[in-house]
Amino acid sequence: MKIITVLKKLSSNISFNKAKRLNTDMIQRFIYTIIAIIMLSTSVLANGSMTEQDSVKRKWYVPRAAKIQYAGNIGFMAIGATYYIVDDWYQMSLMYGITSSHSDTDRLNTLALKNTFLIKKFHYKNITFSPTAGLSVNLASTHNTYRKFPDHFPDQYYFQNKIHFAPFVGGMIYYPLPNKTIKGIDFYAEVGTMDNYLLEAIRTDYVKYSDIWNLSLGLSLYF
Repeated sequence: MKIITVLKKLSSNISFNKAKRLNTDMIQRFIYTIIAIIMLSTSVLANGSMTEQDSVKRKWYVPRAAKIQYAGNIGFMAIGATYYIVDDWYQMSLMYGITSSHSDTDRLNTLALKNTFLIKKFHYKNITFSPTAGLSVNLASTHNTYRKFPDHFPDQYYFQNKIHFAPFVGGMIYYPLPNKTIKGIDFYAEVGTMDNYLLEAIRTDYVKYSDIWNLSLGLSLYF
């Protein structure tokens, strides 16, 4: 019996380490992909200034901006690439976020598809201000995130913690730059929450609506 118990523990550890390596490899490939896209973008666009004619020739895989964000349900810090889906009022960002941790097993990695809508634009000289709203679809990855919990968890006791929808509202200030490669920069702030926070605030008295919101800050460099 002791031998069987030891073998089970060994098998469990091997499976955990294998899953951990797979998650790490996936995350590293994702980060390298984002960095490669951004570097390719700056290389492609550095050949000349962007006129209206140039913008028509922009390759589909070349993002409009590189983004870095602090907090905001994606991670302690997050980086990503932004694309214009419908003109410039619907922006989609592919982002990777990570939380700080003392060990690899506790570190939370998040891949996010962040959809931002520019509600209206207000212009003052060269500065553009836009109120924004949007929804981020987050895929979390760590040793204890599950789309469907294992059998040893109570049924319908926990909210699945693998995929989350995170609505947000905020504002963005954009300023153009006289540069051939970096065309402009924006600073933004957002207030957001997550689906499980909203659900708990609606169905229980324990979680208050005032407790479910968080603030994120970020900037984007436009190519």
